[in-house]
Amino acid sequence: MAVAAEQCINYEINLQMCPCPSESCTRRGICCECLRAHAGSGSQTACMKGAGRDQSTMSLNAQADKDCPNATVNLEACTCTWEPCNKKGICCNCVRNHFNTSGTDRVACMR
Repeated sequence: MAVAAEQCINYEINLQMCPCPSESCTRRGICCECLRAHAGSGSQTACMKGAGRDQSTMSLNAQADKDCPNATVNLEACTCTWEPCNKKGICCNCVRNHFNTSGTDRVACMR
C-alpha cells in the first residue's frame, strides 16, 4: 500500500529532519515509503548515509505520534532484526532514533 503525504501522521515532523538530499523526491518526509524503496532496490543506506542532522531537530521524537496507521503494512517490509525494538513498523520513529547530527550512526535498521 503506497502512502501519500496526507496519509502520513508524522509528515510535517518528518519533513523537518528528512535527510534526503533531493528536494523533488516524492517520498520526502514519508519515511516508510523511502525505506521500502531503498530496501526493495537492494540498498542498505536509505537517504541517511553521511547526511548530517540539524541539532534542533533532535527533540522531534517526543512530538511524533507513535500510533501509525500503516504499522501493519510497514512490518511486512521491516528489516530490523533487534527483537526488543519498540519502533518496528513505525519507520519515521526508527529514522529519528538512528539519524544523528554527524551522519555517522547506524542507518535506520537497514544494516
